[in-house]
Amino acid sequence: MQGVTISVGRCTQSNDVAVDDASVSRQHLCLTVNSLQNLQLDDCQSSFGSFYWDGSQWLRFNSIQLSANDYIFIGSTKLRLMEIIIAYQINSRRRGV
Repeated sequence: MQGVTISVGRCTQSNDVAVDDASVSRQHLCLTVNSLQNLQLDDCQSSFGSFYWDGSQWLRFNSIQLSANDYIFIGSTKLRLMEIIIAYQINSRRRGV
């Protein structure tokens, strides 16, 4: 999966992984997999922002490197980054990619 970029947002037609949450932007963020320990996340100028857990509090980010075990908050949805990667793999298999 190295080098794969995964789009995440509310819209099922234009994202690799869709999040069913009205407070998530249509195209909320992009996640680039460099390795499971090195994921590049870029907020796509979402309406409510993207946040990561630094161990004691949620911090907003525009661009950050995290690992697959880290947690993010988009809209009102909390996700472990590994969940996004797994959802992408499942969706890719369904599409035959």
